Amino acid sequence: MRQADASRPFACRFSVALIILWLEMLMKRVWFQFAVAICLGMGFLNGCGSGERVVPTGTVSGTVTLNGKPFGGAVITFFGETNGDTASSDLQSDGTYSLMHGTGFSVPAGDYRVSITPGNSTSGPPLKPEDLMKTVKPYIRSKSQAIADKYRDPKTSTLVAVVKEGTNPNISFDLK
Repeated sequence: MRQADASRPFACRFSVALIILWLEMLMKRVWFQFAVAICLGMGFLNGCGSGERVVPTGTVSGTVTLNGKPFGGAVITFFGETNGDTASSDLQSDGTYSLMHGTGFSVPAGDYRVSITPGNSTSGPPLKPEDLMKTVKPYIRSKSQAIADKYRDPKTSTLVAVVKEGTNPNISFDLK
């Protein structure tokens, strides 16, 4: 999937300008200038591009359980080990989640370390690993819904996931 390209409006305007130039030259029958303009225009268009790397993406969903029972009321966050991307989702009461990355559901393919933190996510962007622990508010642990400290910090979490291009419908975790 290719992301929106901010340079496209320029490329469109450039193409329109070339067409207008071609029509003007055609009317004046200035063939040499026309040939030069076309060669230069094709060279510019061939070199045009966002310079942005196209990254394969996938959708990610799954379930989180605690000792085999659905676990909700928390946030699951994927931290990219190779690409530096983060994506997160609230865990629903039945333990299910669907990751969000930026404004969409597609997550860049790659290896991720996963953390689970108490509470619900904010409407802001996903947190960086070093900021995550600073923002987690203290909470009251119940015996059945305790998240082990190792799962809260992506640096100590043993939860890992591989996101592949396309649909990843069952990346699930059982906390113990």
